[in-house]
Amino acid sequence: MTPATPRVRDLTQRARRLVPEIDGGSMHELLLAMWLVFDPGGYQADHDLGAEWFQGMVEATPADLRQEIEFLGTTDYGTWCALRGLVARAPGDHDIDSVLEWLAGLEPAEIRRGLLAYTVDLPDDPALVAQAIDGDRQALASLLGDRQEAASFYGALFSLPHGQLRDRIVAALRRFRDEVYRKVEDEFTSAITRAAKGVTVLAKEADPERLIEAVTNGLDYRIQPGVARLVLVPSVIVRPWAVMDQHQDTLVVVFPVADEYIDLDPDAPAPWMVKVYKALADAKRLRILRRLAEGPSTLDELAKTLELSKSTVHHHVGLLRGAGLVRIAIDKAAGIKTYSLRPSVIPSARQALDEYLGLEPTDSLPTTRRT
Repeated sequence: MTPATPRVRDLTQRARRLVPEIDGGSMHELLLAMWLVFDPGGYQADHDLGAEWFQGMVEATPADLRQEIEFLGTTDYGTWCALRGLVARAPGDHDIDSVLEWLAGLEPAEIRRGLLAYTVDLPDDPALVAQAIDGDRQALASLLGDRQEAASFYGALFSLPHGQLRDRIVAALRRFRDEVYRKVEDEFTSAITRAAKGVTVLAKEADPERLIEAVTNGLDYRIQPGVARLVLVPSVIVRPWAVMDQHQDTLVVVFPVADEYIDLDPDAPAPWMVKVYKALADAKRLRILRRLAEGPSTLDELAKTLELSKSTVHHHVGLLRGAGLVRIAIDKAAGIKTYSLRPSVIPSARQALDEYLGLEPTDSLPTTRRT
């Protein structure tokens, strides 16, 4: 008698609910400052703090420290970005003092592995990986392929003795914090702490992707398979941008601290409302909004339709995104970003303006139409 084929319900393959984690630790902001202050990419003027603020931070950094920071971490192969992945896995509170103490005692090879894993997916070849983190140029070339700039960067970095590299990274962080970042640390940390508490309430039972859209002011992001952790990090220095970064199986979403969590003059207009009206006060941005009112569009399509350069459209779309007027959808698999209109923001701004001016809805100016 042939035995019956067993019937199995395999529950090991079912999707696990991704529970968002809110990390308001001050160490993230220090690392973001180390990255953005010395970023040569030209985006500083698009941040709320402004190019002058960033330039002031650069000028406040002693020349020898600036040289050390630039040696230890470039923009593309960023030590300071990679360290945020390590920080996300650090035990306890992620305040600056605790994390620096933890990093100073961390096995040096773990830091090197974390830096390299930020740039390339490490293969299941322990011997090759060990050779690479020891600074073997041939092993690095094998891992990085034709990425010669990356191989050169890690070759120079990993030529340092293991413990010396770790100690220099920690020393650079301590010096930048003590000599430059201290003047804004309390202000930034206070706003970040308030924002983290606010989003923690919002995150309860929230759908992770809708939560990302809410905190980033319109980023429609699809979480890719393989992501086991979602960490949301509020930041003052990135405002109004959001920064998406994946560290192995951890997706880190750095989102701008909302205006209400920053100390403001109680008689001042709401900053978000000011951003909306500033964004609307430009003919090119109005043309972009009118095009998006017809339907979603990519950056290339907007540039072609409006006969503007791609860099010009990118700049204006960034301002519209910062004001919450535009939603961005990212198809990571296809490498496509699509922009669409968020029409509900404009009526909200109009209502906020009426309330700020003390007008009743009936006091508003009548709408006129040209015939």
